Amino acid sequence: MAQDTNLTSERDFDIILFGASSFVGKITARYIKANHPELKVALAARGAGRVNGLKLGYPVIVADAMDAKAMDALAKRAKVIITTVGPYTRYGDNLVAACAQNGTGYVDLCGEALFIRRSIDNWHEVAQETGARIVHSCGFDSVPSDMGMFYLHQHANRPLTEVTMSVERLSGGLSGGTIDSMREVSADAKRMPKGGAILHSPHSLSPDHKQEPDLGPEPDRFVEYDELVGQWVGPFFMAMFNTRVVRRSNSLMNHAYGERLRYREAMTTGQGLLGQAKAQLLHAATVAGFALIMIPSLRKPLSRFIPEPGDGPKDIEKGGFTIAHYGKDEDGHVYVTEVSAEGDPGYKTTAMMLTEAAVTLVNHPGEGGVLTPATALGAPYIEALDSHGMRFRVRQ
Repeated sequence: MAQDTNLTSERDFDIILFGASSFVGKITARYIKANHPELKVALAARGAGRVNGLKLGYPVIVADAMDAKAMDALAKRAKVIITTVGPYTRYGDNLVAACAQNGTGYVDLCGEALFIRRSIDNWHEVAQETGARIVHSCGFDSVPSDMGMFYLHQHANRPLTEVTMSVERLSGGLSGGTIDSMREVSADAKRMPKGGAILHSPHSLSPDHKQEPDLGPEPDRFVEYDELVGQWVGPFFMAMFNTRVVRRSNSLMNHAYGERLRYREAMTTGQGLLGQAKAQLLHAATVAGFALIMIPSLRKPLSRFIPEPGDGPKDIEKGGFTIAHYGKDEDGHVYVTEVSAEGDPGYKTTAMMLTEAAVTLVNHPGEGGVLTPATALGAPYIEALDSHGMRFRVRQ
């Protein structure tokens, strides 16, 4: 497999941040300036005005995501491109193609499974040849899940048969961009041949999802008492995407996590009858929430409560998350690790995760392909995250 030698060649910039005028783009630009002043950075957007207003002293490049030639020119100038321009189904194809063809590192915030499936099908082999590392989902979708699983496996140091990722604490602002992406995924599934079947396959992002083992019904959407966690659990609204990323990581690593690993994600609700009742209420609220968001006629009435794309919370310092990975090996031994961070997960922490993914690509060579955070970035990424406020630890 080709080495990512292009990142050592002379380019104008270490990193270009594309979408720097978006809400999360601005936060990311400020984070880069504060934490990585040593890097050569440029900001790119469709218009220069809002980017110039950041007054960070970085060069500004005007580029349109729909212009393939502009994306090609952008990719030729950077070692790594960070993009916050979504929904990626609508705006992402040209930039992924340009980075794959030019051996340019790429990171995004994508939580759109069908877009990533097409990215894999169209560009994985090309990226392997050029050495480009295309790394989707480097924000709250799906770094805590993917890197948390990587860290759990490092701790266990042996194959696992069952893992539950439990969301124990989660608070932060609602993202208009995330909601817009959810709607786009639903529309994309209707347009794409067999889109619905691919979307609902538990191995939709694995190299060849038809060759993966059938492990039975996915438990992510059910209310049940989880023996590993020791609590009642209900559905985690991001599980349907995050689990696919983790399973792709396992496949790309020759199933190092486990040949027949059953991986699930859920939210803990407690023990006893009260825990069960909370889990059932969570399930009902999740189903209703998805339905309300997806019904077109309700979009205008709900606009008072749901932010538009590009909007964000007033205070990104509020919020945080604590997530635990519970794993069991074939001998019945249980291992537990924890990932946590303070600050709004979708904004403050996401800007950090996104930036540190790009910086890891700049500083650490690797093999090309359409990869996952765990397979592209590995242990150096965990070290970077941990040193910038996202804590990984083993529970005794």
